[in-house]
Formats: sequence, structure tokens, C-alpha cells
Amino acid sequence: MSSASTWEEPQLFVDEEYPPDLLKYLLKNMMTQFHAQGACIALYDEGRKRMRVRLHVRLRQPQSMLPQGARPRRTVYLGDGEAERPTDPYVQAHREQIYPGTTDTLRTGGANMANNGTHDTVRSHTHIPPRPHQSNSQPLPALGPLTPAEELYEVPKQQCELFAVGTLYRPGEDLIGRAWARNELRIVEQNEYMAFLHNEHMAFPRVDVMPTSYFVIPIQESTLVDDMRGKRTHAPILGVVVLYKTIHAVVNPFQVSQRTEAMQYAERIALYLQNDRLQRGQRRASLYLERLQEISNVFPTNVKLADLIHLMHKFASQVVHVSSILITFYDRDTDKIYDVYAHRHDDSRDNLIEQPLIATPHQRPIWWQVVQRDKQRLIFSPAVDDDKAEIYSELLQGSWGNQHEAQWFLLLPMKMFNRVVGSLSITSSRPHVFHEDEIQVLETMVQIVTVSLENVKLYERHRTLLSEGKQRETHLAALNSAFQSISSGLNVEQLLNSLVDSAAQLMDVELSVFFQLSSDETSLVAQAMYSPPATNNYDDGSEAYSITLFDRAAHTELISQIHIPYKGTILEQSAKETYFYLDATAIEDIARQSEGGGRIFLQEMKLKQVLVIPVSHDAMLMGFLAISAPNELRRFRPKDVGTLLAVCAQAAGAIRNAQLFTEREEAYAELQRLSTLKDEFLVTASHELRTPLTAINGYAALLKRQSGRPSPQTILHYATKIGGAAQQLSDLMLSMVEASKIGIVDRKIDLKMGGVPLRMASEIAVGMLSINVEQELVLDVRSDLWVQGDPLRVRQVITNLLDNAAKYSPPEAKIVLTANTVQAAEVEALLPDDLKEHMSEKFSPHHPVVLVRVIDEGEGIAPEDQKTIFDKFVRAPRSLTTPVRGTGLGLYISRRYIEAMGGQLWLERSVINEGSILSFYLPQTPAEEIPPTEQEVDERQFTDEMPVR
Repeated sequence: MSSASTWEEPQLFVDEEYPPDLLKYLLKNMMTQFHAQGACIALYDEGRKRMRVRLHVRLRQPQSMLPQGARPRRTVYLGDGEAERPTDPYVQAHREQIYPGTTDTLRTGGANMANNGTHDTVRSHTHIPPRPHQSNSQPLPALGPLTPAEELYEVPKQQCELFAVGTLYRPGEDLIGRAWARNELRIVEQNEYMAFLHNEHMAFPRVDVMPTSYFVIPIQESTLVDDMRGKRTHAPILGVVVLYKTIHAVVNPFQVSQRTEAMQYAERIALYLQNDRLQRGQRRASLYLERLQEISNVFPTNVKLADLIHLMHKFASQVVHVSSILITFYDRDTDKIYDVYAHRHDDSRDNLIEQPLIATPHQRPIWWQVVQRDKQRLIFSPAVDDDKAEIYSELLQGSWGNQHEAQWFLLLPMKMFNRVVGSLSITSSRPHVFHEDEIQVLETMVQIVTVSLENVKLYERHRTLLSEGKQRETHLAALNSAFQSISSGLNVEQLLNSLVDSAAQLMDVELSVFFQLSSDETSLVAQAMYSPPATNNYDDGSEAYSITLFDRAAHTELISQIHIPYKGTILEQSAKETYFYLDATAIEDIARQSEGGGRIFLQEMKLKQVLVIPVSHDAMLMGFLAISAPNELRRFRPKDVGTLLAVCAQAAGAIRNAQLFTEREEAYAELQRLSTLKDEFLVTASHELRTPLTAINGYAALLKRQSGRPSPQTILHYATKIGGAAQQLSDLMLSMVEASKIGIVDRKIDLKMGGVPLRMASEIAVGMLSINVEQELVLDVRSDLWVQGDPLRVRQVITNLLDNAAKYSPPEAKIVLTANTVQAAEVEALLPDDLKEHMSEKFSPHHPVVLVRVIDEGEGIAPEDQKTIFDKFVRAPRSLTTPVRGTGLGLYISRRYIEAMGGQLWLERSVINEGSILSFYLPQTPAEEIPPTEQEVDERQFTDEMPVR
């Protein structure tokens, strides 16, 4: 059995006519028997309840049959757009006698054989008399029996409108209608026919050859079977045969004695027609059963709704004439009505299968009444029955267009027992095309489809349950894998990467990002991102290769630059929600408030909708997991959101554990570092303390061993040495106390902020160091440069930097102190990356600052030591074995002071054996006038404490 996909185009079996060859064969036999030159057969049209002319044929006449002296038929033009046709020479000659000098056009008025069977055109009342005999001795030759060489030809309507094919007749109308109504044979002469038409106020049709007489024979359905069973039944009339003779054959008119023979021929024709109708009905029934079998077999082989719907359309088109069709389903679970297929003429809306037109029963009350409550077929003519068309107007419009002009409408409920699952609606542009037999066939088809649909639903439900079971199993496995991946590590970075990867893979999305709340709780910083790698294929002519455009390891730093605002945004307002969505408007609003990487990220991703889940642990907000939604209209299913919430809850605990572990590791590392620093400090302190104490003890012992009175010079010398050692001990203790006051991260240092003349502070610092240093100290500082700061701390920082440079520079070296006014942007370009953020946060690019540099020509700092020189108790490793003294606190304290006054201190440059540049900046302030009488008092504020070594 062939599949539905191999069906041919629909064939309208309901309107299939009797085979023309059969009708022509039957007419040829009757014409031969009764010596007729023309014939037609009209058969009953069940759709229109009329007799319709199905075939009109005529004998091809050889020229030898023309009367003596007659010319061959001439071609006559009938009018605008009409083809030429031959006409009888006698008729033409007679018309030329009546209208001399006219053209050859034969205009007999014509009759318009429309579908209603009436003759609209008024014929000219010119009477053409019968053809006269030439003489008794020379009659017109009559046509003999039809020989095999002679053929019939079908007479087109353009050639002759009398008995034109397709003409309809009501009972009692014209020759055919009268024979049908009275069921009697008649022989009618042309004069009688003309008189009948005149009495009926009808015009004679336009003809090319004028008949002389007609033999009208009704064809009555055979009752042979009923007669054999003794049943008396009224046999309907199947059709009417009209034989006619032309003007050439007046010598052989139809005879009354031929009526019995004609009735026998009519019976034979009736048997032929009945037999052909039965055969066609049998073939049609067999084909219907075959197609119904194919429809019923769709379910085991194919459960696609589209295939089943197309089968319904094809089958309906093969049973009845279909102009438009609409298939509607009703889903009990959703209580919705779905128009799943609509076809109007040549316009098919197949997309309704994927995107059906949905309505509720309240929106389609008429459909609900007819299909769900009445549960009966509905059939009427919208074009004729205006009342029903108005009542059922809802059914005649919608997804299949306006059907109010249709000739017939049929609606069949698709029901199984008392449950209705939909309807099949059909309209036709032809009248009376839905007959009981065809409707029953369609109802059978609808019943089979309904059962198939119910089976499909059961099958789909079973398959859905199996699929959901497998999906649940897969989902649980993926969820378990995600839990294990998230919980297996204690590295926060790896854990966050596992979180975004698991969320993206579980939801099958293209973007998943975790934002962590900043320490000051004002912004969110991206910590991990999942985005599928994009590849571009390039072909250099030899082979194609792929380049990955996204690499997580390479873009970690870029990801961390994505900052979006949190404070005062919708994110802060929704932080206590279990989850929430951000639409395109909210995302654009956040992008406008963002800066740098955050704005670029939100604008470039072109996100339409984002699911955001706050990740918290013990009421402490840790961050947000953001996942791109499938599209701007569809959101995640509740069970998918539940899965993400479970993953985030697991991740929150894991993240907190990892953070605690990291904090413990950092604390342990800090303890280790402090322990190391303690050991180093003890070594340094013991070394630094032992040196001055040794000097004090030594010189004190020398004084004791003086047996005589020591000279003043000796006492002064020893006292000076003991005083210097004591001062060294004092400085050491002072630096330790100062470092303990500052702390590790405490910036709340007691400062007396104000304007500081940088030149005066530098000169005092140089004056205090010039006694103990051997290098040349050079100042390049203008007297009008003032900075905002604490005078004592500014002087102490300069003293520490110059003293530090002197310690590590040879005696013959030069140490230069420079100061200049520059813009903040210029300084930012010189800063290390970890200090640039401070500059951009505190100063605009054009804000004036004073940049101070201490340039030495010492031994330089090794690259591995450059990052630690500002830590506590840190000294160059080799300094412990050199005469350079110190605690390793000078640079640490200096940086803390500069940061507390709003600036930064950093190592700008250092090259081994070439020297170093230590730089700091402070905000510039306008210069102030200092009277000479107050200058000594002003200098005193720079000299309360000694430098820290």
C-alpha cells in the first residue's frame, strides 16, 4: 500500500461524469439506427436538480451528400471574438434572398444557455421556410447507414447554442424539460418547435445548421430487479436523448412506428448508464476504503499531526468538492480551542500546525454550542440562507477567511463516544455538492481520525512520561555532577568557574556570570563567566584551521574589570528576592550607571532578559548568579529555576567553606610571615641594639679605668660617643613605637593638616642629616611650592628618604631632591598598576599635585626585593652583613604617612649599581606669606622628632 506522500492530486469523484466515449458510442448507435445527423444526451445533475446536456455530436458530412447544384459549406463569421464555422448553403442562400447585399454573417439572435437554463437573447423572428424539393424525379439524397469510415464530432457551444454542452433544463422547460416531466417520447417538427418557443416567449438558439425534426426520447432507470421481485416502484428519469435531422434529410423524417424501437434503445442506454454508475460507485467505494485504511494506519507508523491533517484534506477533496477547509481541535487539559489547519482556495496556512490560532470557549460560543453541546453535523448554504449565515457567522470567518459567499457549508464534529476533540469544516463554491453518501464517508473518516488522535494522545502521553523519566534521570545525574564539581574543591576561583559552567550547561544557555559583592558593598565585580568559545575558520588555500576567540585563563583579568553598580540600583532592591528577572530596559539602565568594563560588557552582549539569583549564606549576601534567558519573551520553567536555586544553595555553602579555608590559609600564611619577620626582627633588633650598647659599655668602661683625672677633651670625646649611641637606641625605640601606633591597615593617624612649604621642610631635613652623611645633598625645590599635609610628617618622610638614600650610596655619590607641579594624569602614568585606582578615585585628571623625587646613585634594589621594601622590618638581605644600620621601618612608616595625607609613595625606578628613584606626591595648595618674625617659630614644627632609621 502506498504512503500518503505518493497520493496524486485530489480528484472530484462526486462530480465525475459518465465517460464521453461511452456516451458517444450510445449516441452513435441510435443515430445509425434512426438515420439522424445530430444528437445530444442530457443527464440528471443531482447537485443542481436539473437535466444537463452532457454531449452534443453531429455526423461529419462528405461533399457527395450535398444537394445537386449546391456549393460546399461556406465559412461564416459570427461576431466579435467568435471563431468561423461552416453553415448550410441553403440557409445562406435563403438569407441572401431576404437580405440582399448583406455580409455572410448569420445573426439569428442567439440564445444564452446559462446555468439556469433560460434563454436570454431575443431571436430575430425571421422565418426560414423548409427546403423545397427540386422535383419529384430528383429527391434530395438521404444519408445511409453510418459506415466505419464516417465519424462523429462534438459540437462546441461557439458553433451551435442549440443543445449546447452544459445547458441546464428544469422540468417542463424546452424539449428536454417536457420529456423529463412527462416521461414520454415525442417527434417534433421544426415548425412545431418554433411555435412552442413563440408561445413560451423564448428565442430560438443560434445555430449553424437548422434541424428539420427532433426525436425526444426519455431514459428511465431500469426496474428489472424490482419487477422480478414483484415490487412496484417509480423509476426516476436518468436523462433524455434528442435525435435530430438537418435540412438535408427532410426526405427521411422520424416515424411514429419507431417509438417502440426507441424505447428499447432507451432501456439499453439506461442499463449501460446504471452499470457504469455502479462500477464507478464500486471503484469509488473501494478507493474510499483504501484511503480510510491508510488514514487508520497513520498511527502505528507515524504520529506527526501534520501528516494526519494533510491526509484529511486530501481525502475530503477526493470525496467532495472542497473550496476551503478548516480543522479545529479542542484540548480538555488546557480548555483551549486550536485552529490547526486552514486552506482557502490555493492559500494553505500550514504554519497553524506549529503556531495554531488559540481561543477559549467564551471567545467561540457558536463553535462550542454546535460542536460540544449539539454534537451534530451542520449543513446549509451561506449564499442562499441568510438567516443561518447570520446565526453561524462565527463559523464562517476566522483563520480560513470569509466564507459567507460559499454555496455550501458543512461542519462535522470529531467525537469519540460523548467526548468531542474537534471539528472538520468544509465549504464549496458549487451548490448542492454535499450528498448523504459523501457526508457519511466523511463522517467515517472523521471518526477514524478521532480515534487516531486519541491514540496519538495516549501514545504521546506515554512517550512524554518516558521522556520525562529519562530527562529527570539525566537531569539528576547532571545535578549530582554539578554538586560534586562545586563541592569538591576549596579554591574559590575554581569553585565559581564550576558554578557558572554547571548553571549554563544545565539550562543550555550561552552566558552565565557570577558577580561578587565588593568589600564596600557599592558595586558588583565579575569573578567567573561561562561563554561558549567562538571560532573563526580561515582558509589560506591549503587547509582550514580554527582560532578560539575566548579563553577563560587569558581573560580572567578582563573579567575582573567588569564592575556594575549595586548601591541604589534594582539589584539592591531585589537582593532579598529568591530570584528575579531583568528585562532589556533594566539592563540598559544598569549599563548607563556602569563605567568602563561593566558598561562595555552590558552593551556588547545585547542581553534582552536575564535571570538573577542572589547567592547568600546565613543571611550574608555573597553575590549574584546571572544567566541569560532563552529570549525576551520566554522565561525559564519553574522546575529549571528550582534546579538553579538548589545549585546556588549548594554553591553558597561551598563558597563560604572555600572562603573560610582561604582566610585560614591566608591567616596561616600571615602568621608564618609574621613569625619570619619576628625572627628577622629579633636578629635585626639584637644586632642594632647590641651595637650602641657595646659602644656605651665600652666608653663607660674606659672612663672607669682612668686612674687619674681624665682630661676635658677625653671626657668630651667619650661623652659624645656615649650620647650618639644613646641617641641611636632612642631612634630605634622611637621607630618601633611609631610602627606599632600605625598598625597594618589603620590609616587613622593623628595628623595636623595644613599648608606645608616644601622648600623649608626639605632644607630642615637636609640640615639635620648633613652632619652624619658624607654624600652631597642637592635640592631642586622652588620656594613657592606648598603641599597639603602635616609639616612634621612631611619633613620626617623627606628625612627618611634622604637618610635611606645615603645609607646605600657611596660617599662620593650625589643625592638629589626635586619637586615639581604636575597634573594628576601625568602622575598616574608613572604609578604601578595597584596604585592607579587610588589616583583615579581621589583626583580628576587635571588636578594639580606636587611630585617629589629622591634620586640616588647607590647600589640599587634587586627586582625580587622591590615589592617588599615598604613592608615592616624589611631590609635588603645583604644589609645585615654590611655596616648599614637600620630597623627596616623607615620606608614602611613613610608610605603610611604619605597615604594618610592623601598621596602615594612608590619606587619609580631602580637599577642595580646605578641607583634608585623613590617618589611621592601630595595635593598642591596655594603658597602663603610667612613673616620673618614668625619664621623661627614656623621652623620649630618641623623639628620635634628625629628621623626613623
